[in-house]
Amino acid sequence: MLIRIAGLALAAIVATTGAAGAQSFGRNKVHYDDLDFRILESPHFDIYYYPAEHDASVEAGRLAERWYARLSATLGFTFTARQPIVLYASHSQFAQTNVIPGFLSEGVGGVTEHEKGRIVLPFAAGLGETDHVLGHELVHAFQREVLRKSGRPMSTLPLWFIEGMAEYLSVGRIDPNTAMWLRDAAAQNQLPRIDQLGDPRWFPYRYGQALWAYLAGRFGEDVVARCLKSKAKGGAIGRLVAVTGVDARTLSTGWHESIRAMLPSPGGDAAPPRVSAALVTSRNGGRLNIGPALSPDGKAMVFLSERDQYSIDVYLADAVTGAIKRKIVQAAGDPHFESLQFVESAGAWDPAGRRFALAARSGGQAVLSIFDMQAGSIEREVPIHEADQVFGPTWSPDGKRIAFSALRGGLSDLFELNLDTAAVRALTSDAFADLQPAWSPDGRTIAFSTDRFSSSLDTLTFGNFRLAAIDVETHAIRELPGVASAKNIDPHWSRDGGSLYFVADAAQISNVYRLDLASAMIYQVTRESTGVSGITALSPALSVAALADRAAFSVYHSGTYEIHAIDLASTSRVLPAVPVAAAAPTQAPSVAPNLAAPPAAGAFSMPPFDLPNGKTFAVKPYRPGLSLDRRVQPYLSAGGGSTGGFLRAGVGLSFGDMLGDHQLQTALQVGKNVDDFIAEAAYLNMRSRWSWGILGGQVPWLIGTNEPPATRSPDGGVLTQQSDVFRQLHRDLSAMAIYPFSGAKRIELTGGVESIAFDLESTTRDFSGVTGRMLNSSTAVSSAAPSAMLVETGAALVYDTSVFGPTSPILGRRYRLAVAPTFGSLSFTTVTADVRSYVMPVRPLTIATRVMHVGRYGSGAADPRLLPLAWTLRDVVRGYGDTGPVRSDGSYLSAERMLVANLEARFPIPGIFTGRPPGGPLPIEGLIFSDAGKFWMPASPLGATRPLLRSVGAGVRLAAAGFVFELDAVRPLDQLAGGWAFAFNFRPGF
Repeated sequence: MLIRIAGLALAAIVATTGAAGAQSFGRNKVHYDDLDFRILESPHFDIYYYPAEHDASVEAGRLAERWYARLSATLGFTFTARQPIVLYASHSQFAQTNVIPGFLSEGVGGVTEHEKGRIVLPFAAGLGETDHVLGHELVHAFQREVLRKSGRPMSTLPLWFIEGMAEYLSVGRIDPNTAMWLRDAAAQNQLPRIDQLGDPRWFPYRYGQALWAYLAGRFGEDVVARCLKSKAKGGAIGRLVAVTGVDARTLSTGWHESIRAMLPSPGGDAAPPRVSAALVTSRNGGRLNIGPALSPDGKAMVFLSERDQYSIDVYLADAVTGAIKRKIVQAAGDPHFESLQFVESAGAWDPAGRRFALAARSGGQAVLSIFDMQAGSIEREVPIHEADQVFGPTWSPDGKRIAFSALRGGLSDLFELNLDTAAVRALTSDAFADLQPAWSPDGRTIAFSTDRFSSSLDTLTFGNFRLAAIDVETHAIRELPGVASAKNIDPHWSRDGGSLYFVADAAQISNVYRLDLASAMIYQVTRESTGVSGITALSPALSVAALADRAAFSVYHSGTYEIHAIDLASTSRVLPAVPVAAAAPTQAPSVAPNLAAPPAAGAFSMPPFDLPNGKTFAVKPYRPGLSLDRRVQPYLSAGGGSTGGFLRAGVGLSFGDMLGDHQLQTALQVGKNVDDFIAEAAYLNMRSRWSWGILGGQVPWLIGTNEPPATRSPDGGVLTQQSDVFRQLHRDLSAMAIYPFSGAKRIELTGGVESIAFDLESTTRDFSGVTGRMLNSSTAVSSAAPSAMLVETGAALVYDTSVFGPTSPILGRRYRLAVAPTFGSLSFTTVTADVRSYVMPVRPLTIATRVMHVGRYGSGAADPRLLPLAWTLRDVVRGYGDTGPVRSDGSYLSAERMLVANLEARFPIPGIFTGRPPGGPLPIEGLIFSDAGKFWMPASPLGATRPLLRSVGAGVRLAAAGFVFELDAVRPLDQLAGGWAFAFNFRPGF
């Protein structure tokens, strides 16, 4: 069997440090924007920003300093070094960061990484929400330093402890969004015990926040700091018990009682009448169904849902029956849309009901996609160059303009697009948050939600969102009446323009309300006991048909987001039109802190603390310098055998700059023999869209062993055994460059030089034929073949839209087309064509296919010194290999070319019976497969041979401890094939 001398330990080091060799497949993290970072220095922070977000970054620096004062006082801890914060003007630019190597979904509002303690976040759709996220991440920075000081990493504590504490300290109380989750769980009698909070179904942010609020209310605010600093054994629960002196079961009971006591009743003792009808639930949709948009006649509805469970997609449904008509956009496997803005945005129909506008991100650009709803295709896509991110489109009554909210330079404003000229003009331009515009039926006014009447930019205090209206021509803004002491968002006009429907969270329960503009009276429209809400407190949740008395809204119910509909004309007959107290419009922004609401149980009291003057912050250029990022755990291994003992040790180190644009990754192994010495180093530059790197090193390969039977001397007194070990020593220096055309397609270019030495180590041992004792041993090293000096080049086109399940791809397409000419001591060209497809004809069954050709062409293609095209046959045709009818040390692995075809049916277990994808602590995937491979062998006196290998079988794959294991029952069909046999493999599905 062919094996690499370095073994799995060094392979783990190289994999972890991410050596520069280009991956065969994988999606691209495209750096569309060339961002010129600077450093803003506040008293305690180094804030990395770029000029487009300068003004917003200064405000973020002031907010960070205020948070530092609050948290250092609350936790009784101060930083000993300056804290780095990396800011991005929008989530789309945040998703391009190199600080975090993986992909960042739309639901990620910020990250605190634990190697250098960097806080990385985008500006949210308002400074108030940015303040919240910044505070949350700074709690993590404090947690990291407190735990590091005690010698304990954050990874040892569960998410409900860490994230719940961060959410509690940054919000300060149980907010209406968390109260909605608790109210729903209490109504279902499914409140979790503290020892159950580690289960993924209990969202750690919400339930952890609620638990810390209870603990602080019962045991004092310092309970948070005491639990964080506790050295008690027993993990997170052990800390709670040690600090409070109360056992976990009693704490759970008291927590549940406090939840039921503190949550307000939705409407007295009597159950509220239900006048809405559930259109989309988990039965015909997914667990997340949000962003409804009713057609003007109220008969059709577009919404967003994870109905297919692998991404958030856009669907068209019948707005009366809820029947799903078709999928408009499939994000999974579709490279066109990089983001659907599903957290902050919903789409909108045009007045005629023929077109639909959707805010998205495509090709690195904010766009408005206009769909022809009859044809079911994109009619037009308008790039919005004036903004980093757009959301919440609304059509003018004549269908010629679209207004929307957008982030620009880290701040949100309202804009208007002229569809005839594609010209964009700003309607507002300031640091206040302006969201969710709605165009009036007469075309003169746009209603929207804003914090401009409750917040102060001087003191950076943020109040509830209120309703406002802007004159489209003069841009004059006036405040509209809203529900007092509540958030007022997501306005929609009635068909006659005399009323506005909106969502408000009076008494901590979000419901739909109606504002009569003539009388300034407000009436409650819905009586949902949990809440009318999207994913976040500011997400759009409501839609009103422009030409019909019908509304649709998303509701959190039984742990899922459902879409309900209501007949507005009949609502007043079922629910009496009881006036609601309205807040009088203010003439100027008031100074209202974001926690000015009456404190709930467990409310965290935040002293105001003075804000520093941002004008005193210094600015300096960013100059990248490398420092240690991480160290792979060193290893030491030893062993012995017939070929002698070994002793090896290795370590990997990774270095990078503060923005992650420059990386130096190294791996080193030493041992008792010279051939055990392995050294690899790779420098990667990911500063721009072109990524490039240089890789060099020395790696020995054990390519074969030969140990014939021992021979006996003529007198029988001595037994002689000889073993031969064939080695290759590779020394190389290469360069590579990668250019991604999109998130799915890229080109890879490589070039370098490599020298290969071929050695034969022969060891002869003499043993006593009587006692078996070794008498002597000698080892000789000689050249096994002439050394080779090669010049290697390569180019590859790679495409990948695959969506991975727990053990293999389940949707999308992949291909890799590559050519790699080699010159020097050997001359040949390696050609690779690897095409893979994954379709799901019936959910959740996936049909996976692969057709792959790899071949060497040219005069040196059959040279026996070359490494094999495949390491083991079982990786390409299952059932053949170490235990199969064809051993993998046979001639098949010396083939010059091979053509492989694989067909596989994949299905989750037990998801094939429930229609759900695999999940839980041990995801298992079943498979039925058929493999075939044709191998072009080296020329022989009888001519070239082209043997065919085929097999069929079934098996399972399971993911455990970060690895994928495959166990198959396989029947080989060729080459002296026997019956069924069991085979084991250690790899994800192709």
